[in-house]
Amino acid sequence: MNGQPIDWGGVGRQLARLADVARPARLLSVTLPLPFLPDVDVPGMGDWFVWRRPDRQQRLCGIGKAFTVTTAGAGRFAVLHAAHGGLLADWRHAQAGAVPPPLACLGFAFAPRGGGPLPNAALWVPELLLREEHGSAWATFSCAASDVDAAPARWQALWQSLAAAPAVDAMPRLEPCRHPLAERAFLARGRAAVRAIDSGALDKLVLTRSIRLRGEKPLAVAPILDALAAQHANCATFGVGRAGRAFIGASPETLLRLDGARVEVDALAGTAWRADAIAAPGTASPLSLGADKNRREHDFVARAVAQALAAQCHDVAVPAAPEVLQLDALEHLRRRVVATRRADVSALDLIARLHPTPAVGGTPSAATLDWLAHHGDRRGAWYTGGIGWLDAAGNAEVAVALRCGLLYGREATLFAGAGFVAGSDPAQELAETEAKFSVMRAALAAGAVSTRQQAA
Repeated sequence: MNGQPIDWGGVGRQLARLADVARPARLLSVTLPLPFLPDVDVPGMGDWFVWRRPDRQQRLCGIGKAFTVTTAGAGRFAVLHAAHGGLLADWRHAQAGAVPPPLACLGFAFAPRGGGPLPNAALWVPELLLREEHGSAWATFSCAASDVDAAPARWQALWQSLAAAPAVDAMPRLEPCRHPLAERAFLARGRAAVRAIDSGALDKLVLTRSIRLRGEKPLAVAPILDALAAQHANCATFGVGRAGRAFIGASPETLLRLDGARVEVDALAGTAWRADAIAAPGTASPLSLGADKNRREHDFVARAVAQALAAQCHDVAVPAAPEVLQLDALEHLRRRVVATRRADVSALDLIARLHPTPAVGGTPSAATLDWLAHHGDRRGAWYTGGIGWLDAAGNAEVAVALRCGLLYGREATLFAGAGFVAGSDPAQELAETEAKFSVMRAALAAGAVSTRQQAA
């Protein structure tokens, strides 16, 4: 496929040798170098995962599942931590030369319940992982230790099926879509949020909403992902496919990056935007990024991130002042908090401590989660949860699932939210959500142009 022959007999022999020397084991993986990363039409491949960091020259594409665990509830991160620890203890991998260790994919919803149509929280190892970093490419094939005899033939069939399918015209109706009842409901919840904050019960609340767009034909996911990566090169472009649905987006916010002992977390809050980012006319104008409301909202997040890391890390360093993160029509205040993790602390330990930050929930955390649950907060798929990867060496990168949407057939449901603090204007926060919808709207439009050009 794509001019990249693979010695399948050699792959089978590597797997057999690995099985002979690695008993007992739960999972076996074989990694091969590639001359380049092949193009893959992921929406046609059943369960799939995509991760792109153009700013770090990194691309991942996972297909199928060789190992998976799903869970939900208050102890979901503890369950994933135990499952991942058990997997690492029983995961054997053969690799030639200096290649990166195999990895597992991770995704979870905002709250301990919900997340449909995706599982609330999931950890899985793709059967095939295509990986590119700094110009080098690899393919990792994985299977259960009990599946050694059948796996090579299945891997060969999977590899041969990867030829990109013809794209279809995916022109969505991108004219401004107004949802007056939903907008009024958001404004009413916003006024209730301001009252709760003014009473002193809460300091910050993040309210969310969704809109639905419909295309004339089934939406082609691959060109939309390409558009997100091209338009937001300093973000994490992500996608996960399950049962014909695709949850995709481009997140500017890193929940956790773990490289050895070094921890990086983004404290991201405070938003301004260009007026032309809003499709709905007559909405409120943005505040200046340096406005008091934006500074206070950002400070809540930075303090909470630092406190969460201090419980499990040392040398926590918070920049004295935020920087401006420019993202096309949007800009945010960001502090990148760094720390050194303790040796006994894992990526999932840190995620359990960090999530949800006030950037997506509010503060104080327990009170805001209770308020949101009692005021009908509904967040589809993994919106404002997390998505990313954990490798077999303990490294990880997980993004907060923002600027995203759920695609199914001809329909796209887009998600956005805004933070309320004392003095917030609900109409202005509604306008902020409209500006945030512009990220996915632009990608849908660019994806439609791309598919028409391919068809021509």
